[in-house]
Amino acid sequence: MRLLSLNLEDFRNVANANLTFSGDRVFFLGPNGQGKTNLLEAIGLAGSLRSFRKSGMDGLVREGQSRSQSYYRFLDDNGDEREVFLSFRTKGEKNLEVDGERVNRLGGHLGQFPAVTLSSRDFRLIREGPSDRRKWLDLLLSSSSLEYFNNLQGYTRSLRERNVLLKREASDGELLAFEQSLAQCAVALHIFRAKSIPLISQSLALSYSSLTDKAEKADLLYAPDLSIESVEEYLQKLADERTRDRIMGSTRKGPHRDDFLFRLQKRDARTYASEGQQRGLVLALRLAEFTYLRQSLGRVPLILADDVLGELDNKRKANFRKLLPPEAQVFATGTAYPSEDESAIWETFEVSSGTFSLA
Repeated sequence: MRLLSLNLEDFRNVANANLTFSGDRVFFLGPNGQGKTNLLEAIGLAGSLRSFRKSGMDGLVREGQSRSQSYYRFLDDNGDEREVFLSFRTKGEKNLEVDGERVNRLGGHLGQFPAVTLSSRDFRLIREGPSDRRKWLDLLLSSSSLEYFNNLQGYTRSLRERNVLLKREASDGELLAFEQSLAQCAVALHIFRAKSIPLISQSLALSYSSLTDKAEKADLLYAPDLSIESVEEYLQKLADERTRDRIMGSTRKGPHRDDFLFRLQKRDARTYASEGQQRGLVLALRLAEFTYLRQSLGRVPLILADDVLGELDNKRKANFRKLLPPEAQVFATGTAYPSEDESAIWETFEVSSGTFSLA
């Protein structure tokens, strides 16, 4: 997948940008606060329709304007040009068109224009609670499988309805009507996660080993809230928990409480990994995400690297550059090049106050 051009209007501090990209290594260079990250954010929206920096669309439309719109031209892995048009307001529905046709279902769009974002904000995946890790995992698996996306939607919908009934102190019969669909989706999610996380872990282990010259070993460990192998098993668990769930007014057990752990040398990285090691772990995770998407979709994702190389020590920085997939188009940002001898390898745009000029 290649991004050939981007026309962007009224996005954050960017009033208007018309950019054409001819290379596989594109660098946005400039001081902090000028709009470098904003452009990466806009590129990522084409595939996921969500910001890698925040939830919701608040603040994405340029101040004083009512709407933002973007036009993207891609070259897919079959050599065909694809066009994406995205328009949205701060509040309200997005308008998405692909090759001139309106797209109404997100599930059918996810994975069509994949991108993997590397950002210092990824630290939250290690340091924060399980909800951020689940969001990352759900987006990755939804982007690679429509079946997973549909089961996730079904589970979320049934969970919400069951919680409403719990608060109303509904009868067992009313609860059971939603528990049947809840259990079917829950088992599907559990099985999919249990199969996928070890595959992601294998790729992460290889990338992290390369970053550290094989000096350290890392992996991921699936930590499900419940190990549910059958619909009947989860239905029984829901029945057993109804009294407590009624008291709490919510469903306390299920995939919505799942987690996965980063481990370094078989120990929990939240406790035992240094800041430098944690940086390496999240970069290795993103490289594993790239591998998983490429294998699942048969497409080469874009890589969006938001000022991450400057945060690595020299050894990890050098090893990371070697790990960047040569077949991927990389868009990177920074206040300076990662090293003094790199300017020649990048197609560089200088960034100032939301404007972009080819260097």
